[in-house]
Amino acid sequence: MRTTGDVYYIFYCIIIYMNGNEPTKTIVKVGKYTFQIIDTILFARGEIYCRNIKIGGINYADCVNVSIRYNDDQPVSAYIPHIQYHEECSIDISLDRGSGSIIMIKTVLDYIHKNLPTITEVSFEDMSNIECATEIEIQKKGSKNIKKGTNIYPIPLYFFSIAFNGETWYEKNFNARQKDLNKHSMYRAKIIDVLYSDKTKPDFMTFIKQAQPPMELLDELEKYYTSSTTLGQFFQSIPKADRCRLVRDWIDAFMSYYLSDVFDNKNWIIELSNEIKYSGGNSRRKYYCPKGKILRNRTYKNYGICQTEI
Repeated sequence: MRTTGDVYYIFYCIIIYMNGNEPTKTIVKVGKYTFQIIDTILFARGEIYCRNIKIGGINYADCVNVSIRYNDDQPVSAYIPHIQYHEECSIDISLDRGSGSIIMIKTVLDYIHKNLPTITEVSFEDMSNIECATEIEIQKKGSKNIKKGTNIYPIPLYFFSIAFNGETWYEKNFNARQKDLNKHSMYRAKIIDVLYSDKTKPDFMTFIKQAQPPMELLDELEKYYTSSTTLGQFFQSIPKADRCRLVRDWIDAFMSYYLSDVFDNKNWIIELSNEIKYSGGNSRRKYYCPKGKILRNRTYKNYGICQTEI
C-alpha cells in the first residue's frame, strides 16, 4: 500500500486464468485443520506482474486472499484485500469461529514468509465491523428482511476493541501495527494515557460533550462512569451483556476525539520477519468482543471472529 497524503493506493490481483497461469495447489495441515493453498503467478509479456495466494477448503477455497505485487520479476509488496469465514474454509473438519480464523490467516502468512522471504510485511485495512444489535432488535428485524451478509447495527470493531481491550483485534492476534512506526508509538502511548491514567478521565459533563451519548442512556452510563477512576475502568465496569447497547451510539466519536491524530485504520501492516506463532497474543487479559458476527466492509463477508470470547 502506498500513501500520498490522505489518498491510499491499493494494489491487488484480479485473477484471470490464461495459458501459463495455472495455479499451484498445496495441502497444508496445521493442528486439527487441513487447508488448501492456491498459488497463482500471472505473467504479462514474459514477466511476472502479479501473484495471488489464497487459502481455504475445497468448496470455499478463497477464504483469505493475499495479492503480491512484482517489479522486474521480484516480489515487492503484499496486500490482503479479502477475508471471509465459512465452516468449509477447512478440509474434512469444520473451521471454528475465532480461533480457527486466526490459525487460517497465520497459515497463509507463514506460507508467504517461507516462500517469499523478501516480503517482510503484509499490508491491510482494518475495515471490520462488529454487530451490536440487541437480541430484541435482531428478532424484531427478522432474518427474512435482512440482506445476507449485512449487519443490523454495525460499529467499527477497532474502536470498540481498543476501548475494551486496549488494542485492536489485529494487534492482539498478529502483532499488527500502523505502517508509520512513529505514529504507532504515539498511538500506543496515547492509549495508555487515555485508558489507564486517572488524570485523563474527564468529569461526566465533559464526557457527555465529547461522546454525545443518547439522552436516555445518561443515567445508566453515569452510574458506571462516576464509580470508575479511569476510562479503562469505566469500560470494564459495564456488564458484557450491556456493552453494545450502551456504547454503540457514541464509541466511534468518543475514541476519534482522543485518537484521531495518532490512529488510522487504513494503513496497517503485519510483519513477517519472525516465525509465525499459532497461539498466544499480545495482552495478558482475555480478549473480549460481543458474541456477534464481524463483517468486513469491503466485501461484506462474515469475518468469523468473536462469536465467542477469544
